[in-house]
Amino acid sequence: MSEHTSTTNGHGDHGHGDHGHSGHHVIPQAKLLQTFFVLMGLMIATVVAARLPYEGGVKGIPSAIAWLVLLGIAFWKAGLVVQIFMGVKYSTKLTKLYAYGGFFWVTLLGVTLFDYATRQLEPVQGWEPVAESALPR
Repeated sequence: MSEHTSTTNGHGDHGHGDHGHSGHHVIPQAKLLQTFFVLMGLMIATVVAARLPYEGGVKGIPSAIAWLVLLGIAFWKAGLVVQIFMGVKYSTKLTKLYAYGGFFWVTLLGVTLFDYATRQLEPVQGWEPVAESALPR
């Protein structure tokens, strides 16, 4: 019998400590600073991209390509924040699925709200408001 087997915590890890996914991952300060500076660079890129004169824009509103560039930068920044600062990069696959799934779902809700808010109301026969009356119809 080996004495080393009696020092384990019963899981057969032979004294390597608890390396499971249940603990909190400590992100090095250098990685946090690197991410911060990348986010600052992307913020500057967003400001510069928003001020560029775009062809095909209507009344000062940038074209569709400009919107795609600006949204791409925004998604990149949001992804960095979710991955690094929220610790999703070091989490389990299920946590990643829920984090990115929720992010995707909120994006879909935003697109739906934007679509709904920008539509013109079209009158439909039978949907017009009727004057209130106490008489039965």
